[in-house]
Amino acid sequence: MTRIRTFFLVLLTAMPASVFASESWETCNEAPVKALGFITVGKAALSKPTCDAAGDTLLAPPLHLEFAYTRAVPGDAFAKAAMVMIERNIDAQRFNDIAERLRAFNSGYRDIDDGDRYRLVYLPSGELQLWLNNEQLAVEQGHDFADAYLSIWFGDKPYSDAMKETLLGQR
Repeated sequence: MTRIRTFFLVLLTAMPASVFASESWETCNEAPVKALGFITVGKAALSKPTCDAAGDTLLAPPLHLEFAYTRAVPGDAFAKAAMVMIERNIDAQRFNDIAERLRAFNSGYRDIDDGDRYRLVYLPSGELQLWLNNEQLAVEQGHDFADAYLSIWFGDKPYSDAMKETLLGQR
């Protein structure tokens, strides 16, 4: 019995973190995604292994932030908006320090159509992954990077105050 437990422990520690990212998690909160503040283009969902946290604690890793789209959106629109939103939410020095990493991560964005899903996966190791449907497009390491990236939706000047509050269960 001890050998079996040891085998499974070794097996679990040898698995890449992305394996755990594909587990089914509990959806904590959902919110509409609106372009220009009034055109619904999809739905956002914040998921965790369990949703017993409240408010900003929901942003502690691990988490999934998924966007299910009902309209086509060009990939470069995501990349450009991400840069603008992050720059708006973090100080200039911090933005300059991670700008190249942001550009590399954002280069993973692709054009999407109705039914496509982008998912950000933030792992306890500090790894942030970008997925389109079931294809991993980009990976970046570091809690500093992930926190800056999540500021798009959860910073002091988010993409949408209503979306932020709804996803954090404050509305």
